[in-house]
Amino acid sequence: MNSITHVMKIHTKEKWGWFYISWVILLFSFLINLIIGIVTGGTEPIYTGGMASIFIYMLAAGIGTMQIFQFAVGLSVRRKDFYLGTTGMFIAVSAGNSIVLLIFSMVEKISGSWGVGLHYFNLPYLNDGSLIEQFFIYFIFMMNMLFLGFVIASIFLRFGRSGLLVFFGVLFVIITAVSFILTYFEKWGTFFHWVAGHSAFGISLWMIPVVLLYMIVSYLLLKRAIV
Repeated sequence: MNSITHVMKIHTKEKWGWFYISWVILLFSFLINLIIGIVTGGTEPIYTGGMASIFIYMLAAGIGTMQIFQFAVGLSVRRKDFYLGTTGMFIAVSAGNSIVLLIFSMVEKISGSWGVGLHYFNLPYLNDGSLIEQFFIYFIFMMNMLFLGFVIASIFLRFGRSGLLVFFGVLFVIITAVSFILTYFEKWGTFFHWVAGHSAFGISLWMIPVVLLYMIVSYLLLKRAIV
């Protein structure tokens, strides 16, 4: 347990990487949209996808954890302890960010979209459920992005650049094949109808097995990663 908490403490030393940069980017984007809303007088509602920036950043943060991996192994930290400590960090960061996002969403709703019709943190469909459901949506999506980044970094450490190129090549082929099948059999309408028939919370539940798969794959790759 001491080694696991030690790994988490190593992560927390990167305060800018874990806690500051993502929120600087997000709040800067929010400020720009707020200014636009003020200038336009709030005559038209503004819907923006700026909140996606923090989730995209979590992908980069997941990839960046492997820089600490080499340092931790050099301090004789077991790979299993590094994995568990990093998982703990992912959970803590995802939970903390989700709580703050939920607070901003509530403030936005109470303030009447900041008085200028700006829908930045509180969005239709995404925030239609209860507070617990909204928290879970944020949390599981952040965990998904963090562990996806962790898997990508693990592939690079285990197989190098060639392995990473093969991974993205296979991923591209799969996406292209699925897109072709949906187009050829005219199933896009069915797909979007299925999505529309489920709440954001319901869709987020499908991410649980995906996150678990990422966790298993990243652990297996980490055990054999080249330092």
